[in-house]
Amino acid sequence: MDIFPLLGKTEPILTPDSLRHGLPGTIDLTVQGPGSKSFIIRWIASPRYAADIHGGWQLTGPKIYSGAYPDSGDRRRATVDPNLPEAAASLIKQVSDIIITTDLEHRIIYWNNAAERFYYIPAAQAIGQSLRDLIHYDYLNTTEEEAYEALRERGIWEGEASYLSSAGKKSYLICSIRYVRDNHLQITGIMALNRDVTEVKLVQQDQRRAEMQLRQYSEQLAGILESITDGFFALDQHFRVTLWNHEAERITGLSAEEMIGQSIWDKLPELVGTDTWQSFHKAFKKKMTVTFEQYQERTDRWLEMSLYPSDEGVFAYFKEVTLRKKQEALLALEKKVLELNTARRMPLRSLLNFFLKGIQKIFPGMYCCVLTLDEDGMSVRLLSAPGLPAIYAHAIDGLPIGPTAGSCGTAMYRKETVIVSDIATDPLWEENRALTLSFGLRACWSIPVINGRGEVLAAFAVYYTTVKAPTEVEMNTFERVANLVAMIIESKKAEEELNISNERYTLATRATNDAIWDRDLRTGVCYWGEGFYEQFGFKPGTRVRDAKFWKSHIHPRDREEVLREMQRFISRKEKGLWLAEYRFKKADGNYALISDRGFLVFNKESKVIRMVGSMQNITEKKEMQEKLLRQELNKQKQIAQAMIDAQEKERAEIGKELHDNINQILSTTKLYLELAKNEHGERLNLINRSADNIHNAIHEIRNISRNLVPASIGDLGLQDSIADLVESLRTTRAINVEFYPVGNFDEKISDKAKLMLFRIIQEQINNVLKHSEAKNLIIELILEGADNRIELSITDDGKGFDPGKAGKKGLGLSNIMSRADLFGGKVTIQSAPGQGCKLRVQVPVL
Repeated sequence: MDIFPLLGKTEPILTPDSLRHGLPGTIDLTVQGPGSKSFIIRWIASPRYAADIHGGWQLTGPKIYSGAYPDSGDRRRATVDPNLPEAAASLIKQVSDIIITTDLEHRIIYWNNAAERFYYIPAAQAIGQSLRDLIHYDYLNTTEEEAYEALRERGIWEGEASYLSSAGKKSYLICSIRYVRDNHLQITGIMALNRDVTEVKLVQQDQRRAEMQLRQYSEQLAGILESITDGFFALDQHFRVTLWNHEAERITGLSAEEMIGQSIWDKLPELVGTDTWQSFHKAFKKKMTVTFEQYQERTDRWLEMSLYPSDEGVFAYFKEVTLRKKQEALLALEKKVLELNTARRMPLRSLLNFFLKGIQKIFPGMYCCVLTLDEDGMSVRLLSAPGLPAIYAHAIDGLPIGPTAGSCGTAMYRKETVIVSDIATDPLWEENRALTLSFGLRACWSIPVINGRGEVLAAFAVYYTTVKAPTEVEMNTFERVANLVAMIIESKKAEEELNISNERYTLATRATNDAIWDRDLRTGVCYWGEGFYEQFGFKPGTRVRDAKFWKSHIHPRDREEVLREMQRFISRKEKGLWLAEYRFKKADGNYALISDRGFLVFNKESKVIRMVGSMQNITEKKEMQEKLLRQELNKQKQIAQAMIDAQEKERAEIGKELHDNINQILSTTKLYLELAKNEHGERLNLINRSADNIHNAIHEIRNISRNLVPASIGDLGLQDSIADLVESLRTTRAINVEFYPVGNFDEKISDKAKLMLFRIIQEQINNVLKHSEAKNLIIELILEGADNRIELSITDDGKGFDPGKAGKKGLGLSNIMSRADLFGGKVTIQSAPGQGCKLRVQVPVL
């Protein structure tokens, strides 16, 4: 304030005492220059606040008047004098605002110090230049033309603008443009007063940006929590709930409103002291991930929970896994039953008792039984009912079948599934309702067991003590158990028939004294039946079993033709009988005329491994051998199909487990990464945790990925499954794939045949991708109604190969042929080097 007394007189008078409580709102300074008129400068005082300045005042907005004080009655005539004395001009130069004056043609006539500092243009360089050419503004919410139009209309324009310096720095200004008038009120020029508000503007922008980011982050976090398919909640260090999503509400029945802010132990006191309580404390104290499962016996429900500690507390994921746990237990039980069935050490009744007890343990409240159809075909016989009351089981043994004979009797009679959800009201139970209800049984579902010839063998049933209709999941499980029961019964019956057939065969061989032989085509060793030694007088020994022994005893005139025809028969892999008549030299040196016949035995890969036959004319034995062969092949197909079914079921369960096991890991990883975007202090820690989780997920996937299978062909249909496979290949862009289906084959063939065709397509696609270097692949699936068969062709434009050479080492093609052979199919391959490959599979519609 020392400068004011040097310039003139202030109003009010400024003294140290008057400044103790701050400056007045306005300060008028009367300046009298030597030899000039007096003029008045009005200053506006405002406190100065900034991050690097503590206290102080800033004098801004000077207005210069000639003549009387602006507050006098002649205020209207008070105007800015363009011809200010040097002292006033010097004072104006020191203000912090940018002050520029121009003539009416916009040529700069005044440029203060603030303008020099802001624009980095000295006054000497600026004066005389056109302001509109020298300085370019971006006007906010208007244009330069509109601003000057407002100046012309109202004599003043005020607003905001931005300025971009030559160095690329952008600044924001509050601008005021007005006319300068002389004592006669004539416009003599234009004054521009600009204030730099860049710091304030940037702070406001940063604040708005931070608020927007915070709002987006909150919305993203809320969306993530609600999109998680598991129940999710978060606890702070005092076990108070901070987050509780909708799925947690659904599973527990507790709303987020009543849980958030409350101690979880206060809301769920029954968990205090349990394994769950111990797991939470373990995660908190040791800062480690804890995963556990909990079984609630009262509700027969399994819950799986994973705890992930953080600096703020712990994140908890939980979900109901009852279905998965029961499916795992059911799969393990099925494996055990199949092992016992394959071992052939357990009678049918004992095996079924073991299986049904296991089912009842997995599914409490379910009581199973198996009834067979009596030999008269008119009544039921009890085979297994480990869960039913003994008196009731004895009472239903021998009941007749019929259209209204309860659940099992009706299912056998109709050859279809019968679901009775309420025995007390269903008319099917009219005759035996009182008996059944007296034992507390209220619902019964039954599925008939039907063999390949359409004959009813038995019925599988489940009882409940409450009125109950099956859900979709329960019905799938019910049918799954019934299918295994059917397989066990059919397998045991086939085993029994096979034993009888083998016994008959052995007795027939002894009775007719046939010379049975079995030659291993890989080693040449030949095994002879007892009839051979008895008929031809040889003694058992190594010499007799050698392949050369048999060849050397064929008459020289017959040897070449017999061996040639046999080799042709083997090389063609013919399925019929090899027949030959030739002379064979006996031990005494004499020749016997024999009729020899044999057949080839194939392994699962359709490779010839043995040749079995008999010497002598034995028409009756020939028929028995053919029957035995059919039974053996059927048995092998049953075993192979059972193994395939078990593998498919197991792989499907593994696929579900893959989703369940890694879902929580990846969900947490996603949450960590979202947090890492904004939590700068914890970013590295969160990224490291995410990396660990991803590593764990990769490890889990590697452990179980080999067992994965696609969705059930029976659910999707063969055409949709192939289309889905083709679409997956197209997304990889590894090869161009086209699929052309013709005919409604999904309704014509069984689910097992659909799965066989789908596996063949998968196998051939894998072969093409690995070996062919093809760019295009065409899949055609045609239902040929006239020939009652399905033809599948897979054609590629790859490098091709020699089918004769590939057959020796191509496991992929061998698997295709083996699968097709199980369903009586035929596989042909057309390929040559440089000409691509076409695989054709023809399968009869059974």
